[in-house]
Amino acid sequence: MRLAFLTPLPPAGTGIADYGAEVLELLGPRHQIDVFHDQAAVDEERLPPNVTVLPAARFLERHRDHAYDVAVYQMGNGRDHGFLYDRLPRVPGLLVLHDLVLHHARARMFLDSEPVRAYAASPSDPQRREAALPQLRAYAAEVAYSYPGPAERLSLVHLSTVGNLLPYAYPLFRLPVESSRVTAVHNDYMARAIREEVPDADVRVVPMPVRRQQVAAEVRERTRLRYGLGPGTVVVGCFGLMTREKQIDTVARAVARAAVFAPQLRLLLVGPVPDRSKLEARLAALDVAGRTTIAGRVPFDLLPAHMEAADLVVHLRYPTARETSAALLRVLAQGRPTVISDLEHLATIPDDAVVRADLADEEGAVTRAILRLTEAPRLRERLGRAARAHAEREHSPAACLSAYEEALDAARARPDPTPRNWPRHWPRPGRLPALGAGES
Repeated sequence: MRLAFLTPLPPAGTGIADYGAEVLELLGPRHQIDVFHDQAAVDEERLPPNVTVLPAARFLERHRDHAYDVAVYQMGNGRDHGFLYDRLPRVPGLLVLHDLVLHHARARMFLDSEPVRAYAASPSDPQRREAALPQLRAYAAEVAYSYPGPAERLSLVHLSTVGNLLPYAYPLFRLPVESSRVTAVHNDYMARAIREEVPDADVRVVPMPVRRQQVAAEVRERTRLRYGLGPGTVVVGCFGLMTREKQIDTVARAVARAAVFAPQLRLLLVGPVPDRSKLEARLAALDVAGRTTIAGRVPFDLLPAHMEAADLVVHLRYPTARETSAALLRVLAQGRPTVISDLEHLATIPDDAVVRADLADEEGAVTRAILRLTEAPRLRERLGRAARAHAEREHSPAACLSAYEEALDAARARPDPTPRNWPRHWPRPGRLPALGAGES
């Protein structure tokens, strides 16, 4: 097939960029693929040589000149995915939905726009108010389409507060799903939630691909020594983007509590840190800074060695967008004994492969789990073996490729969705900007 693949790419600061590169390795030898991005630079060494990498601004022009069999959109709840919204409805295809909740990022596209920011800075200025109205009305219209009952109150609350929890109850995925031929997700919970809200959607579950990377014992030890983690220490690792949703405060408090009984404990944080000074201040306030190493973002090829440098991993999530975490699957594939939040969408991970932390007392549960695993190396080994077996069985590249091929075939065979009573500003299938007009 001739595919268009629209996604953030490495080195973009989202795990979906790494995921996109891995999926392209699987699909690249089997299809002719143009990859479209919206970023200043791309690490093309991370991509297979048989794909063509192009700026997103050329997508509609290329599709108009020679229509793609399927356009594949990798969408998540972040700014890196904003460029998909104008293109996905015009050229419906396969939507790969990484987060059930899209509301945060979509709202920011309207509310962080220059006219709205200018109006917020001077709300008494009638000219600024007039300039901001199209963006405010478009946001309100999308909310009203998906949630007509509470729409007005929801829009006002979101405009008037800085809280981030409300959008989790109103995920705002309906328009992208209705505008796609097929929607792919990575867990059964998300599939059920989408079918409940959009009953006629063709929803497929596609496993996320992970591979165990061999790490020599000397490489593991060198990595530990690099951070001053000697053979007598027990290292608790956290991996992925260090956002508040990862509950790093909870992990740090649990490590501090456990260290009273196990002074050999150390905390290793590996992943991009949005605000390092704030994180360092919190670690100091919790009196755990002296036993914490902030490695930050490390090169992708060094990530497996950092994972194996940890004796155990804690991977928490609150609030959750019901996403399947690539960082979690990678630590499982590396055979790391892992403590996770006891969340419904993670129920398919076997109980013998992880330790689940009760959300009603998550800090206490994590503290007890750390102590238990610190004192029981054989239990760590058993958990690690079961974790690796689960990843190999359920998330193999072969299983991912097979599911992608089925989803691509379904998207190619399915017609474009019929426009519904969508908001006026939402693009319709087949309505491409005129030649020379550029893309909106």
